[in-house]
Amino acid sequence: MGYDILGIGEIVVDWVAMVDHFPEPDEKIDSTSQQNFSGGVTANYCVAAARLGAKVGFFGAIGKDDQGQFLRSDLLSENVDCKYLLTKPNQVTPVNFIFVVEDTGEKVIIQSPYMHTTVPTLQDFNKEMLKDVKLVHSTGIYPELTLKAFQYAREHNITTAFDLEKQIAVWGIEKLKPILEYVDILLPNKMGAMQLTNTNTPLEAAKRFLQWGIETIVITLGDEGALAVTRDQQFTVPAEKVKVVDTTGAGDTFCAAFGYAYRINHMDLEHAVKFANTAASLKIQHLGARSGMPNSTQVMQALSDKF
Repeated sequence: MGYDILGIGEIVVDWVAMVDHFPEPDEKIDSTSQQNFSGGVTANYCVAAARLGAKVGFFGAIGKDDQGQFLRSDLLSENVDCKYLLTKPNQVTPVNFIFVVEDTGEKVIIQSPYMHTTVPTLQDFNKEMLKDVKLVHSTGIYPELTLKAFQYAREHNITTAFDLEKQIAVWGIEKLKPILEYVDILLPNKMGAMQLTNTNTPLEAAKRFLQWGIETIVITLGDEGALAVTRDQQFTVPAEKVKVVDTTGAGDTFCAAFGYAYRINHMDLEHAVKFANTAASLKIQHLGARSGMPNSTQVMQALSDKF
């Protein structure tokens, strides 16, 4: 039996320090606390989907070291299948450094160079990974691998979802257009959407994606909520007004909750966006990318409390 969702992408250790402000150049400041968390955009996505109740697998790579073992153990504890989590013997597990401002939840992320070396390859891809999968999700951080998986998914009527962040969007349309041709659900943040389409507003970006043949576009707008656009629908769901502790992992939670609600539980588009928005609002009230990621009961309870 296959997965509801297979995530293809990155997995890292997040070293998180809380600060009262971001330092100026050459300024030395004290952090008020620091902790290590499991992280990585796609790995976070997989954990969020598993907590909601999806059967989830993850395809990525770690080094043969203590940090890698920490990440594998944590995924397993979250009921994410690690059959396709590869251990690269001569590589180092990446560690990202994240600084979070206590009062606002704003963050700065310094990514490890090992995110570009401790990676799965085309040769590591096995079509059996996608057997009986309902949804395959990727950030595109491994473009050739993502393209190959999405092409196979299209041939076998598997839904594809693409989380587009600005750091990937800067690669430009020439590099990403081949992938976008096989995307069913596009989940960009607003900066990534506008960057790739060279537009001035999220709505203009969404309409450009429609012109490129993508059927469903849901753009996250930060504290403004989310914009959903198809050929037949266009609406915005406002963000929840909650105390923000840490926004790390909020986008990952949103994408996972949307995919789970829309593709696995077959909610209509508007209800799926509301479900995802609420899931993200629950997450941002906790420190760490995965702390606070809710289960389905918690999301449905929060939704019912509003009505």
